[in-house]
Amino acid sequence: MELKNPFVIYIGIPIIVVLALISYGASRKYSKGKKVANTGFFEETSAFKRRMLAFRIYKVLMVALLLISIISCMIMMARPNKTRQETTEIYNRDIFLCLDTSGSMYEVDLEVVKRMKELVSGLQGERFGITIFNCQTVTLVPLTTDYEYVLDVLDQLEAACKIAMGMDDWSFFADDDYYSKYMYMIDGTTANDANGSSLIGDGLASTIFQFQDLETDDTRTRVIIFSTDNQLYGTPFVQLREASELCKKYKIKVFGAAPSEVENFNEFNECMKLTGGDLFTLRSSTMVEDLIRAVEKTETSVLIKTEEYVTEFPETLVAIATIALCIYFVISRRIKA
Repeated sequence: MELKNPFVIYIGIPIIVVLALISYGASRKYSKGKKVANTGFFEETSAFKRRMLAFRIYKVLMVALLLISIISCMIMMARPNKTRQETTEIYNRDIFLCLDTSGSMYEVDLEVVKRMKELVSGLQGERFGITIFNCQTVTLVPLTTDYEYVLDVLDQLEAACKIAMGMDDWSFFADDDYYSKYMYMIDGTTANDANGSSLIGDGLASTIFQFQDLETDDTRTRVIIFSTDNQLYGTPFVQLREASELCKKYKIKVFGAAPSEVENFNEFNECMKLTGGDLFTLRSSTMVEDLIRAVEKTETSVLIKTEEYVTEFPETLVAIATIALCIYFVISRRIKA
């Protein structure tokens, strides 16, 4: 046990001693009342002796109880506490899921999102984030270890993909609930559609700069799971190869997830491999499983995180002081009686 304010004890004990000496000296002095002569016979009676014995016992008890309550309060002011340390292992890997939410990607996005829940459930300290893009990029989840929140967002994305794949025409959105769930995965990504759609390079480049401390911390493993079919319509600010070179510069591995048919397959595949990653398509029935295994194989080191917890426990001292004072007041009333 430790004391947060030990000086209270150092100051309080001398004060208690001084007050005790002063009160003892004062109690020896005669004050008030009248002296009575020839009380010897009365003092020898058994009734008087019993009352005096009880009085002395009560007096000692009162002093003891008062001291107990004062000392308890003094120790409370000193704030006794216990310190414990917990050491946990944290993997220093950051993972971003970057989804192309254009109409041609719902099937792939659904497969990726469903299996990402398994990946997230098995994380141990890694940070995970989610971005979506079409004409613009939207950050749904910044890097976090709040896996419960990440899983909730993945559930909403899964529901949106299923709704999008099941609609035959826009009359499907007559149901406000379906419409709001569908809009969850595209809201904000089409705000600037004058530039085109599926701006692949912009989506990847925007995700790069969601990673923290890119310039100053090169100890973390950084990974992007990039779901897109590479069907570019319009003029992006950043071309895919430029974004891939940025990933290489910052040591970010990109693993692509694409449908069976990929626009400019060879170029897309080269860009993924340029970052140290790879490309996986629905041509393989185990596309997402292979992708997850590749992500899990990325290098990562274990960080030892030590946290110190301080616990204070005033409850016992409060109970002791309260009980002592209650008994003190009961005894004081008996003496007066």
